[in-house]
Amino acid sequence: MADMLVELIEKFISGSEATLNSLFKSMVNLVFFIERELNSIQAQGGTKIDFNGIYEVIFNYACFILVVVFIAKLIKIYFLQGDGDSEKSPILLVVGMLKAVVVMICFREIYDIFVGITSNFLDSILSAMPVKTVSLSEILTGNIMGGIFTAVACLVLLISWLILICQFIMKGIEMLLMRMGIAFASIGLLNSDEGVFPEYIRGFLLTAFTLVVQLCLMNLSILVVTNGHLIYAIAIAIISVNTPSILGKYMVKTNTGFINSAGNTVRNVRALIPFRRGRR
Repeated sequence: MADMLVELIEKFISGSEATLNSLFKSMVNLVFFIERELNSIQAQGGTKIDFNGIYEVIFNYACFILVVVFIAKLIKIYFLQGDGDSEKSPILLVVGMLKAVVVMICFREIYDIFVGITSNFLDSILSAMPVKTVSLSEILTGNIMGGIFTAVACLVLLISWLILICQFIMKGIEMLLMRMGIAFASIGLLNSDEGVFPEYIRGFLLTAFTLVVQLCLMNLSILVVTNGHLIYAIAIAIISVNTPSILGKYMVKTNTGFINSAGNTVRNVRALIPFRRGRR
């Protein structure tokens, strides 16, 4: 029975060779340019999905909404004086408008530079722990020598790698949606607090840093399992899978200032302490 289970696990690992080797070679493109991987998808009639066309449609609508919001703010603040601070110079609103236009037009070029910097940073780190070009399935099957225990351990490591691939695919789709919506996010630059635009930029930076950490840990797990340390490789792979939640705890920026935080604290304390009316 144990031999049959070991043989079944070996076949399962061997069947994953094409998936592992093909996806692990293009992880950066999978996250930052997932539309290149999706170009083979065909819509009805045999035509391919035009992601550039979708981006242009969103861009045009965002430009229209930007103009409408700009005119509406001018009227409400400086003519009706019913919203915002009318004592501030209207030049600030014009500067916000120009910022939004620059971001909308130049975002693609800036994004390519950002991805290039991230790729160079990742390559510089990976060069310090080089891994020979080998088949990942062959590495796993080569470690199945101790019977059922090592077979199950190799299966756990394989599942961790597959979960990591699914995380990269989901993060790539998320980045695609964020790139599509950057034109709408830049409209927030008209506001004094810049709206959701700072959180948008923080999302790009957090994704890039998470990708670098996860790929480095994945590369380290491959290097470790190649040297026969299977348990260490599993531990490193699990940490790699949990990297987004770990970094999210320390890279979340709070939007409330000191006064707002103090006010919330006072209100919470007053809610906890019973207050008696009419007490002398």
